[in-house]
Amino acid sequence: MLILPLHKPLTLANLPVATLLLVMANVLVFFGWQGGDEARLQAAQRHYVQSGLGAHEVDAYLRYLRADGQTREADELARLDPATRVQAVGTRTLTDVRFQQALREGALFQGEVDRRAWQSLRPAYDRQLDEVFTLRHMLRSSEWSPSRMFSAAFLHANLGHLLGNMLFLVVLGLLLEGAVGPWRLLLVYGLGALGSSAASLLWRWGEAGGGLGASGAVAAMMGAFCVVWGRNPVRFFYWVGVWFDYVRTPAIWLLPAWLGWEIYNLLANRHLGVGFDAHAGGLLCGAALGAVLVLTRQVRNDYMQPEPGEVVDDRWERAQRHLGRMENREAEELLAALADEQPHRADVAMARHRAAANGGRRLAARQHALQVLRMPAHDGETRRLQAEAAGVLAGTQPPLDVDEASLVLDTWLALGRLEEAEALLLQGAEVLPRETQARQWFRLALQHGEQSRVECQYRLLQSLIERFPELPQAGKARFLLEQG
Repeated sequence: MLILPLHKPLTLANLPVATLLLVMANVLVFFGWQGGDEARLQAAQRHYVQSGLGAHEVDAYLRYLRADGQTREADELARLDPATRVQAVGTRTLTDVRFQQALREGALFQGEVDRRAWQSLRPAYDRQLDEVFTLRHMLRSSEWSPSRMFSAAFLHANLGHLLGNMLFLVVLGLLLEGAVGPWRLLLVYGLGALGSSAASLLWRWGEAGGGLGASGAVAAMMGAFCVVWGRNPVRFFYWVGVWFDYVRTPAIWLLPAWLGWEIYNLLANRHLGVGFDAHAGGLLCGAALGAVLVLTRQVRNDYMQPEPGEVVDDRWERAQRHLGRMENREAEELLAALADEQPHRADVAMARHRAAANGGRRLAARQHALQVLRMPAHDGETRRLQAEAAGVLAGTQPPLDVDEASLVLDTWLALGRLEEAEALLLQGAEVLPRETQARQWFRLALQHGEQSRVECQYRLLQSLIERFPELPQAGKARFLLEQG
C-alpha cells in the first residue's frame, strides 16, 4: 500500500529549507561517512574467519543459543558445514549485544585456556569493527543508547533505502514545515527518531538485531502532519494492489490508514526485516507532537488554507459525509452535479446507487448500477466498482430484463469472474434467448480453457451440448471435445 500526500507544488515561495537540510544530512552521511563501510565490514569478516576467532566463538554461540531457549536456531547452525557456520555466526553476532556481553563475562567458554585464546584474538577484530561507521551508530536491539537511537535516523542500508525515505521526507516536509515552521519540523524529526527507536527497542527487547534508516522519523512527520492539518482536506495519491487514484480527504483520516497498515505488517510480515515497529511508534509519537503543537497554537493555519484564487471542490467529500449520515437527498444533489460534469466517474455513479437504494428508490438505484457497468474499465478501481455493481444487480428484484442480464453477464466475463457468470446463467438468464444463452455458455467454456481450467471447460461443453443440442454452439462444443 502506498499513500502519498501530493497537495502543494514545490515553489521558491514555500521552499522547505529545514526539510532540504535534513535530506542533505542524510545524503552526506550515506555517501560520506557510510561510504566504504561495506568493504571495511567484508575485511573484518574475513579476519574473523582467517584469524581463528570465529572458530572460538562458534561453540560459545551455540551454547548461548541453547541456554537462551533458541534450540531450533542452534540446530540449524549446527547442520551447516564448518566454514559456512563460522561466517554465519560472524554475521549474526554483529549486533547481538547480549551475546557480546556474555562473551566478555567469560561464562560461555570451556575452561580458562579457551577464554584466554579468545581474549588474545578479539581486540584486533573489535578494532576493525570500530572502523565501520554504520556499526558504530546504528540502533542495536536490547541496548538503550540515546545517541544510537538518534543517529540511526541518518543511516541507510543502500541507495534504494535512502531514495525511498527521502521521497517521503520531502513530500511530508513540504506540508508540515510550512504549517509549523522549520525549527519545529526539525524538533519533530529529532524527537520522532528517538520515539520510533524507543518503540522498536521495547518491541524487540531481548532479541538480536539492529535498525537504521530515516523511516521512523519520517513516520513521526506523518503522524504530526495528520494531526496538524486535521480536518483540512488534502489531495493524496494512493496505490493498493491494482487500484490507484488521486483523492481529496481530511488529513486526519490518513492517520488510521497509515497506522493500521504498519500494525498489520508488524503482526503478519515480521519476517520481512522491515522496521514496522519503528514506523508505528513514529506515527504515534508524531501524532502526539502534532497535538502539542496544535494545543499550544504553534501552527500556521493560513498555510493550510486554499491558495488565493484556488477553488476547492469538496462536493465529493461532502456527499460521502451525507451518505454516512443517511442524508440521501442532500448526497444525491451533490452527486448529480458531479455526474453532470464528470459523467465517466464510476465512483460517483456507484455512490448515486447507494443514495437511491438507501432512499428506497429501487428503479433509480438499478439505473445507476447499470451505468457503472456501461463505463469503460480503464483502471482497477473501476473494475472493482463494476464487480460490486454486477453483484448488486444479479440479486435485484424485479428480475433483470434481457438487456440488463446480458450486460451483467458480459461484465462478469470481462472481469474474469467465471463462477459468478456461470451462476447467473444457471439461475437468472432464462430471460435471454436460447441463442444468446448458448453463445454465453460457449464463451464461458472458452475462458475456462484460457485459464487452464480444463475440467471446468469440459463440464461446460458437455452441459452446452445437453442444453442446446440443436444450436451451432453445440456442434462447436462436440468438435472441441473430440479434439481433446
